[in-house]
Amino acid sequence: MKYHVISLGCPKNKVDSERFAWVMNSAGWTHCDEPDPSDLIILNTCAFIAPATEESLEYLSDIMNWKSERPGRKIVLAGCLPGRYSDDGSGGLEDIDLVIGPGDWRKLSSWLGVVPQGHALVSGSGSYRYLKIANGCSNGCAFCTIPSIRGGFVPRQLDSILRESDLLVEQGAKEIGLVAQDSGNWRQDDSDLAALAETLAVRHPSIWWRLYYLHPLHFPGRLPEIFCKHSNILPYVDMPVQHASDHILARMGRKHDVRTIEKIMETLDDLPVEVAVRYTVITGYPGETEADFLSLMDFLGRYRSGRHIAAFGWYPEEGTLEYSRAIDRGDSVDDSTASRRLATISSVGDSLYADWDERLGGRELDVLADDPLTGHTKWDAPEVDAVVSFTEPVVAGTIVRAKIVESSGAVLVAEPVK
Repeated sequence: MKYHVISLGCPKNKVDSERFAWVMNSAGWTHCDEPDPSDLIILNTCAFIAPATEESLEYLSDIMNWKSERPGRKIVLAGCLPGRYSDDGSGGLEDIDLVIGPGDWRKLSSWLGVVPQGHALVSGSGSYRYLKIANGCSNGCAFCTIPSIRGGFVPRQLDSILRESDLLVEQGAKEIGLVAQDSGNWRQDDSDLAALAETLAVRHPSIWWRLYYLHPLHFPGRLPEIFCKHSNILPYVDMPVQHASDHILARMGRKHDVRTIEKIMETLDDLPVEVAVRYTVITGYPGETEADFLSLMDFLGRYRSGRHIAAFGWYPEEGTLEYSRAIDRGDSVDDSTASRRLATISSVGDSLYADWDERLGGRELDVLADDPLTGHTKWDAPEVDAVVSFTEPVVAGTIVRAKIVESSGAVLVAEPVK
């Protein structure tokens, strides 16, 4: 019997999908890269915002058609979509054989009638992998659905994290990203995220370690120090700043002000190593004035460390505080204004890339080869940031020394150094 996994959304979902694969393999099923030869498909969904929900529903419709084409096929619906929208009994799920919430591998195990031995592990391959260090979020931002889908913040224990890191290395990982809904909030005894990253960097000194989802409120104070101390802790900060207006940050329920993120950026800019920051921001938020938007624009273009901008327009997500509040106050930003602001932020992103193009041109860099023809630098997360295109094939899964011969925004052309 063969199974196929479709994982939508963020890297955290990929970790859950790898847990599902581990359970399936334990039950004697064989992984298949394509859906057509498969007997079962696991659709691991995302429903964080409206476009992600729509994408999940489109995939589900296609898979239902796939099931109807051959008797005996099965569908497992997993992840945030069923986590956010429970079955209300109105129908529509008759063709789905099993519905499980985010990361609920135990329910999948029970349904298959198998009890995997030992601790929950992951089954996967590839040069870059992800290691989940916590689940859920307790920040309670006014726009966010995560607490209602995933619950409050629960950190994983250090020994479990270390065991899984060993497994990922054994499976061939060359870069491992530490992920959670609020990674910077990880704590155990006297250890924080910076200490955890340092422990992992020393334990596996040949592995690149990348940190994701660093809420400014929980940014580890020692993180800049360990960027300088450990070359395999990548100088990359994935930070959901969301906005740079005190007025909007307060309405969002972020529990910090603009000065908090300014201090972080000033510290990063002053380091002797180059750091790349990936900003996540929301524009078109209810109550956002033109002055608020200009403050955000000024912030995004101000710092040398800024490299990537992931910008989103605000969506009225049902079940969030802002959903009802915006209706009551009647101060939502109109669609045309929100679209214009989103496009303007995109132009700032282009200027950040242009600045980095000048700095990287002609330099020799270490590049992790994701396949024989492409890879990524330490300043670029795989799949979401800039891509390196090699001028000649290299060995996939290796760190290649290469000279940047051309760069244009999110595409770098590099010639391997003999």
